Amino acid sequence: MDRTLHIFAVNTQMQGRHTFLSRSKGKAMALPHLAGWLGLRQGGLNTDKIELFPVSDLAGMALSDYVTNAFDLRDPPSGQNLQRLNALDGHVVLIPDEAIAGKIETTAELTCVASLPMARADHSAAALEPVEAPTQSAEVETGTWYQKEDRRMNKFIYIVMSFVILVALMLILSSA
Repeated sequence: MDRTLHIFAVNTQMQGRHTFLSRSKGKAMALPHLAGWLGLRQGGLNTDKIELFPVSDLAGMALSDYVTNAFDLRDPPSGQNLQRLNALDGHVVLIPDEAIAGKIETTAELTCVASLPMARADHSAAALEPVEAPTQSAEVETGTWYQKEDRRMNKFIYIVMSFVILVALMLILSSA
């Protein structure tokens, strides 16, 4: 199923914002009429997935760039959609279709500016190239780590004992 982002211009005076950031800070505004403006029954809109804000909040960033990055569109807006998005002023509502339960029938308070396809996760597994097993077997060191440490210690003791014997032999020969 293709996912779509619906972008609406708000045709009425409005204050405030309802975005992911404002919700996370506990500053989201109440949206009592938005479902009605979309022609949806009560509870037909999941307001946790939408964004409503004044375009001026983007501080110079183009609305087309914002929706491309924030909502993971399949392709960036182009042509007429690009021009219409970047010409918007006032408040906009961004609604992914997963937030909607029912069919949208807008009222005079909203104007649909664009409906853009969103990227979709590809859950198919890619075929893997077969890996050839090595033709020569690697020499495997046997024993546990403490057995290896014992061998190292044995070598060290052998070297030290050889040195002590050599020094003792030299002392015996030099005193004679």
